[in-house]
Amino acid sequence: MASVFFIVLGDASKMPTSSTQWTVLIYLGIVASGLGYFGWNKGATMVDVGTLAVMNNLLIPAGIVVNITLWNRDADILRLSVGGAIILLALLLNRWLAARSHR
Repeated sequence: MASVFFIVLGDASKMPTSSTQWTVLIYLGIVASGLGYFGWNKGATMVDVGTLAVMNNLLIPAGIVVNITLWNRDADILRLSVGGAIILLALLLNRWLAARSHR
């Protein structure tokens, strides 16, 4: 279906022109999106709903950490740490409540 839309609406002059651009595009399409989403969905079937909700929210600070680490972006480390700690406390609370309800 995407091919049909590209033929009708696409602009071939805007296609990647270097091997680096193609490599990044292929990586994002196959590894990051394909394998990443598969792994996330597989993991989602193996945890409780509370853990899944917390991990879904942990994606934001994790993405900021990746930006800081790989691309040297500036970030408010204090706010990132406090937010990450709150999310991790939510995970601990969820684990505690889950263990308490299974007694």
